[in-house]
Amino acid sequence: MKKIFLTTLLAIPGFLVADIEIKEGYSVNGSISSTRNTSKYASVEKCNAYADTRSKVVAFTYNSKKRQCTLFKSVRGLKEDSVSTSGILKTS
Repeated sequence: MKKIFLTTLLAIPGFLVADIEIKEGYSVNGSISSTRNTSKYASVEKCNAYADTRSKVVAFTYNSKKRQCTLFKSVRGLKEDSVSTSGILKTS
C-alpha cells in the first residue's frame, strides 16, 4: 500500500506541470471552455495559471485590449491578433 501511495505522490507533479507553447500576436480559434474578464485573470501569466487549474483545457488566449482570458477545450487553429497572446498545450 505504501508503494502505491508513494508512486501516486511522485506522479502527481508531472501532471500538474504542463508544457505550454506561448504565441504572442495570435488568438486561438476553437471550442471555448470559459471566458473571464475580471482583474483576477487580467494578464497572460494569470490567464495561464487559470488554464493550468482546469483539467480539460488545452489552450488559452489573453486579449489585452479587452482584458479577457478565454480557455479552450479544443483548438481548430490560430489567427493573427496583435492584442492577444495565446498558450497551447504541446503534444508529444
